[in-house]
Amino acid sequence: MTWLVVRRVLIVFVILATGGASLFNLMVNTSGWNFSPLRRNFSAPKIYSKVISVTSIGTWRASNRRINLTWVTNPNYTSVTIVNPKPMYQIGDILFIEVVAKDGNRRRKLYGGDYLQAVLRDNAQTASTKGRVQDHGNGLYTVSFILSFTGNVMPQVQLIHSSEAVQLLKELREIPNKRRWSCRFKDEGEDVTTTCTILPSRTLSSSSQCDFSVLNTGRTWFCQKPNTTTCDNIKMCKSARDIVDELVTSEERQLFERPFWNTDLVTDINGTISVREADENRTVMHSFPFCKPGIPHKHPEGFWLHGKWHSLSCQVRQFSPQNVTECLTNHTVHVRGDSTCRQWVERLVKWKVVQRGAGNSLIGPYTATNHSRGIMVTFNFHTLPIQTGSWFPFRNLSESGISVEVRSMAGGPNVVLVLSLCAHFVAEPKHVYSSRMIEVKLAIQELHRKYPKTKVIVKTCNTRSHRSYRSVVQQSDWLAQQIDHEMRSILGDLNVAILDVWDMTVSQWYPHNIHPNQHVQDNELNILMSYICPEMLTNIEQ
Repeated sequence: MTWLVVRRVLIVFVILATGGASLFNLMVNTSGWNFSPLRRNFSAPKIYSKVISVTSIGTWRASNRRINLTWVTNPNYTSVTIVNPKPMYQIGDILFIEVVAKDGNRRRKLYGGDYLQAVLRDNAQTASTKGRVQDHGNGLYTVSFILSFTGNVMPQVQLIHSSEAVQLLKELREIPNKRRWSCRFKDEGEDVTTTCTILPSRTLSSSSQCDFSVLNTGRTWFCQKPNTTTCDNIKMCKSARDIVDELVTSEERQLFERPFWNTDLVTDINGTISVREADENRTVMHSFPFCKPGIPHKHPEGFWLHGKWHSLSCQVRQFSPQNVTECLTNHTVHVRGDSTCRQWVERLVKWKVVQRGAGNSLIGPYTATNHSRGIMVTFNFHTLPIQTGSWFPFRNLSESGISVEVRSMAGGPNVVLVLSLCAHFVAEPKHVYSSRMIEVKLAIQELHRKYPKTKVIVKTCNTRSHRSYRSVVQQSDWLAQQIDHEMRSILGDLNVAILDVWDMTVSQWYPHNIHPNQHVQDNELNILMSYICPEMLTNIEQ
């Protein structure tokens, strides 16, 4: 006890004498941020994070990667309190919640970085909205909810990741080739199967690898060279076992499992919070602009009420299958990306808006048409990486990919391009996604130079479920949000519409899934149609 007192006095003296610089050096030197031998050799930039691995006077991770879980944010002791509670709130008010992060020893954390998700719910009305979390960097978080519907509400705040887990995610994200694929090569006898990755292997010489990459692009692919046939004979690929187990220790693994992952925080709120109508309803839908490019990103984007999504960004209406058919009449819609936008096309087919033609139902390409209405909807998956346990045909990267297709696309006032690039990129280093999106940006700019009236709509990521800690490490919601931020940063200055479904899926009433419940999909389609046909809104009944 005496030594701890002396140590605290010494540190306070250092702060007063040096203005804090020496304390920072002390923290860094004692924090144990040394990469393990498994992680030391990857070519990622050094991470200078606001998250320092010091709580009071101690570290949570030692240089040998041993973790002291008592220093980690603990949901059992982290407190959730209403700030300045009132007996009654009105629509348009903001409800503030204070979260104080504490570790396993019940001590307040002195740094931020925890990844929280907050939702305000009214079970009786199937109503909900997402809260905005502000990280003050000192273990204190403020959650704000815009009250958009009347009723009796209750906040739910979840610790998705502790700040320590987030720091690990940052490190692990930049390790290349965590995921592996098996690819088949045609041979005179039986096909030959080898291991492939999105980036070149560090364990194989360049002469031992087939390089299918396109020079000066983000489209890269490398395979172990088969012994009995040539690289040109590659036929198909599918996902293989990842190497996450080799990168994460058993102690680190605990940070991605309960109770340190995806756990509700206990609140001191007794009963529900009452919200009544205001004298001036601040959520009147007609006060919002039509859905179009350049709509500012709102917090939150909207709210659920009686099972319907109501946008707070632009005017979104409910489209019946007949309304959708009317909207898309004499339109061509090119859908490119992943399965979260492919499911939209599948809904259009189920509604009999269009009829699907021949083609690979998993990755495309295929075309769905309604000749009597002049509707054509096409779908094609983005090029590698594609995460699936099913075999899919390998395509020449110099001739395929969204940027290649967009450059050769004919646009016009009745042509819509819908893009979704997220789910299959979250496990890769940041530069893999960035380089791909820069290619897409240049292609969109070229399309708009030739056909300036072409509508381009880009879907954000959505939440997903996780069946194992390996899934969390590679596909965490935190990683998906970083992808979203990067997408907005790269495409933000273009004449494109960002179709945001993040808040919708965070606050949904169904289990999280990379392919949301069809009711959620239908509400996503309402937003899409509101962007394609904003002029129809006044003619559609609520």
